[in-house]
Amino acid sequence: MAGIIQKIRNKAGLAVGLIGLSLLIFILTDLLQSNQFFHELVWGRSDVVARIGDVEIKYAEYSQLYERSVRNQAPDDPLAQEQLKSALWQQILSDKLYEIELDPWQMTVSPEEIADMLYGERPHPLVMQIFSQGEQVYERERVRQIIQQASSDPQLSVQVRELEDYLIKVRLREKYEALLKATAYVPAPLAAYQNRLDNTDMDFAFLAINYSAIADSLVPVSESDLKRYYADHKEEFRLREPERVLRYVVFFKEPSAEDTLETLKRTQDLREAYAKSTDDYDFALANSDIPPDSTLRRWTDLPQVLQDSIRQVGQVIGPYPHPSGFAVAKVDTIVRDSLPVFQVRHLMIAKGLDSVASRKKADSLYRVIRPNNFAELVNQFSEDWQTRFASGELGWYDPDGRFGKSFYEALRKAPMGKIYGIISSDQGYHIVEVRAREDRRVRVYELVRVVAPSNKTISAIRQRAQQMAIAAEKDFDGAAQAAGQNVRISPALRFSSSSLPGLYGISELLKWGFEQKKVGAFSGVLELENGFIVAQVVKADDPPYRSWESVRDVIEPKVRNQKKAQLIRQRLAGKGNTLDELKTAFGPGAYTSRSQNALYGSVAVPGLGIEPKVLGTAAAIQENQLSPLIEGNNGVYKLQLLRKSVPAEATPEAARSYSTGQSNTLRNQLQQRFQTAMSERLEVKDYRYRFGF
Repeated sequence: MAGIIQKIRNKAGLAVGLIGLSLLIFILTDLLQSNQFFHELVWGRSDVVARIGDVEIKYAEYSQLYERSVRNQAPDDPLAQEQLKSALWQQILSDKLYEIELDPWQMTVSPEEIADMLYGERPHPLVMQIFSQGEQVYERERVRQIIQQASSDPQLSVQVRELEDYLIKVRLREKYEALLKATAYVPAPLAAYQNRLDNTDMDFAFLAINYSAIADSLVPVSESDLKRYYADHKEEFRLREPERVLRYVVFFKEPSAEDTLETLKRTQDLREAYAKSTDDYDFALANSDIPPDSTLRRWTDLPQVLQDSIRQVGQVIGPYPHPSGFAVAKVDTIVRDSLPVFQVRHLMIAKGLDSVASRKKADSLYRVIRPNNFAELVNQFSEDWQTRFASGELGWYDPDGRFGKSFYEALRKAPMGKIYGIISSDQGYHIVEVRAREDRRVRVYELVRVVAPSNKTISAIRQRAQQMAIAAEKDFDGAAQAAGQNVRISPALRFSSSSLPGLYGISELLKWGFEQKKVGAFSGVLELENGFIVAQVVKADDPPYRSWESVRDVIEPKVRNQKKAQLIRQRLAGKGNTLDELKTAFGPGAYTSRSQNALYGSVAVPGLGIEPKVLGTAAAIQENQLSPLIEGNNGVYKLQLLRKSVPAEATPEAARSYSTGQSNTLRNQLQQRFQTAMSERLEVKDYRYRFGF
């Protein structure tokens, strides 16, 4: 008995320890589940899709908005779906940024303003668009009646309230933007000075020694040199959000020859049933992978295969190749359009300031132009630059063409295959040749079967990717080569990235990529919507700065050019007082030339390219004066100013005009930069990739 009691005593410490550990786990679990930071850190299961300052956008809210957008837009194309995701995010981000910025201002929108936006003398364009759906047009009284009716109709009342709430947001944004624009003002004296500076015109001679004149072997660059440059210029490499660069191999989910033949067979099987159907649209809708188009289409808008085949109503055509696979078509209607289209080419002489002279020029050309020299004269004389070097071909011209109604009506009178003119339009005088006329409209229901990879094909592609991935862990490039695949390099991927060339739906790739912190991390096989990808991290940069290793290739040529500039300075020190003497002293690789009509306000130097330091130096020296040596983007330069022409002082009227123009430019820039500035200030965090958004 004593032995048993002793055993119990010996075990007691362990039991108490286990109870204490269990209690600690319980407490920590409760803490972690209630703490957002630890929740994300330990389990990564946060339901936060984005953070905008202190505002969190949760998955439930974002998902609801996304599903509503998909219902309204209903995009079938995967690329369109990705564009929708991006557009939705931009809209939500913009709305939240404005809400946060507007909150301290305590702006309001009165009921009278809302009424004015809905049915005032100048209704808001958004309201006019909403109440002009289909064949309806905006009518002030009809809108007023709908608003009044809402007071006795609960369902309508909710819809009207949603509209009014949205209009309040729109008006508040407009008020803020008006305030923002009002801050953008360039005083007339400053605008006039800037205009004089930008239009300062200079001629100068220069000595140029390109960095390529010095062999790289003469200027060795060490790791310490690179790290020193990185430390001195760190702000150039500031990073706002994480970036990943990957090298990767893609195995696209492409249909096999067997899949193509199977789709063709199924399309052929449908042809006989389609020919016997009595409700063609419903049959096509039920059996087509792409909803049929039920509109009356112009003959010229039909695929060429249909233009070549259509003879009568009820005719079944196909199967024939379609961009998505194979199609069978049935002709439902053929009618004549009162507004035909014309295949036409033209030669146009623009009216310009002297329309009389333009008309005389057109008349003289009309007297000599023939079908056999039409293209030659168009290429030489036509002033319609959109068609001049296409022999004047306008293609199929319809009533809404760019030369207006009078031009179209003249085409209706023109004889076929003969030179006709002169036709006058707002743009100019035209000599035309109508080559064809088409007035048929056709309703044809296309039943399309998409060629898609079968499950068997996808399994085979997955297996190839897995085989390559196994070998790639040891030798990525060798495995890709053995698999007959090209290794691709991605652009810098960010949270907001939505696609890679040929790939869409890359959220799984992004999720994996941003979990990796080390270069060389290997993904194995990841399945995307239209392919399998095997990837490896090339660069992994996280805020606040890009790592110096990731920018090493950018830094090295800059450091080397700095050293080359020092070497050039040493070789020229005390060697001459003129450009020619310095050229001779340096020897091969140095050359002299002239730059004429260089504008200070330009970005490029005639004869040198993008060299802003050269422009700035030229504007700062006096005529015939030699400049110091200038270390530019592409080489080292020395200038001798030959001429400087500074515009005369602006008149008060001109200064006010410059002020207006520069102020308008500044206003546009402020509005465009608002979202970028707010996003940086609020440190927007975008986690959409975690949820497939």
